[in-house]
Amino acid sequence: MIKINLLPKKLAKKMILYDLYLFLLVVILNLSIVGGIYYKNEKNIAEYKKMIGDAKAEIASLENIYREYLNLEKEKQEIEKRIKAINDVKEGRALAARTLYDLTSVIKENVWLKSFKKDEDRFELEGRSMENESIADFVENLSKIPYMRNVELINVEDIAEEGIVVKKFLVRGNIIL
Repeated sequence: MIKINLLPKKLAKKMILYDLYLFLLVVILNLSIVGGIYYKNEKNIAEYKKMIGDAKAEIASLENIYREYLNLEKEKQEIEKRIKAINDVKEGRALAARTLYDLTSVIKENVWLKSFKKDEDRFELEGRSMENESIADFVENLSKIPYMRNVELINVEDIAEEGIVVKKFLVRGNIIL
């Protein structure tokens, strides 16, 4: 087999040398590009780590403020409960006074009240009277009071108190303000 090289030998050596330099240049350029990217990524990573550290330090510094905030919220809820309780007492006090005032205005001469019990929005009233008509008038007048609803005469019975026969009655209803 015969080999024929049409290129001169010096030119072939120059071409190989040129290819070698070109290859080295491409490798160096690639390495510098990869190195630049690596350097930029390392710089970004360091910057993000610093930001994370700063954020953690800030969170740690705000932890005391957050605990104080939670304590204030707890105290606020406690104060709101107390204010609500005070308002409930005020509301109940006004209702009790109004109820006693209205009861005195509807009681006739022959009717005596023995007890008045209020539980939530229900009331129970026990009394005595000499005659049934007075009880009926009393219950009717009681039902005309605007905040007393569903007023019912539960029972009437004759009992002897201190040697006198009187009529004991029981009235129930709702108090709605």
